[in-house]
Amino acid sequence: MGLDAAGTLVGVQVLEHQETPGLGDAIEARKSDWLRGFDARSLNNPPPAGWRVRKDGGVFDQLTGATITPRAVVAAVRAALEYFADHRDELLSPDPSEGP
Repeated sequence: MGLDAAGTLVGVQVLEHQETPGLGDAIEARKSDWLRGFDARSLNNPPPAGWRVRKDGGVFDQLTGATITPRAVVAAVRAALEYFADHRDELLSPDPSEGP
């Protein structure tokens, strides 16, 4: 996933998976635009309760015939946003070994 300095998502991509063809593999950008639902989201957009699939009361669509995979992806993206928020200064500070 890519974030801007403010912690807003600019994109999410799945690099590898072992999902069932025709079901959970719709997490691939070339097969579906489902991942685009994360674009411009941030830790508080949606509010914390919205970081779930619709079936569970959240704002993210699930995939037809597959709910476990979208749940896992939504949870992973949310966890990464939380990590970024907790470590923002460290992650954005210049590396002193790189010099001026």
